Amino acid sequence: EPVHVILVGPPASAKTVFMRCLMRLPYCYFTDGSNTTKAGMLDYIFDNKPKYILIDEIDKMQHRDQAFLLNLMETGIVSETKHQKTGSLKINTWIFATSNNLNTLLPALRSRFLPIKLEPYTYEQFHEISVRLLIQNKIEEDIAKATADGVWYKIKSGNRRDCIRIGRMAK
Repeated sequence: EPVHVILVGPPASAKTVFMRCLMRLPYCYFTDGSNTTKAGMLDYIFDNKPKYILIDEIDKMQHRDQAFLLNLMETGIVSETKHQKTGSLKINTWIFATSNNLNTLLPALRSRFLPIKLEPYTYEQFHEISVRLLIQNKIEEDIAKATADGVWYKIKSGNRRDCIRIGRMAK
């Protein structure tokens, strides 16, 4: 039986990277929560019957669109009743989602997920990841190290995206 999982953590903690890896699964559907509607998901599910639904930034979905997931996650049943468009489907679908904050989710939806909390990076983790990313972006190692240190100690953001922006400008 499906177990629905939500990754929760600060911005730039690799939640989306994990989701992109899951996109390799067969019969997978990836969607961005801020651009997801109940109608769009219903159409896709009825047409494609995905085994895995990946929702990045589910906390950005409107509550009326989040509510659609409740029955799907609890029973596997998807139904639609509208003028000239009705249907019902039972599917065995796993839902993986990411969120910066669980408090913006409907409480009933929150209760259907197994939450996995990602802690903020330590300095060592942040430095290693940032330097590696900057080198991949063709930034010289000494500039990459200085950029990672500057973002951690001077900007104090701990956000690898800041490193990439600054590194690209320094390049």
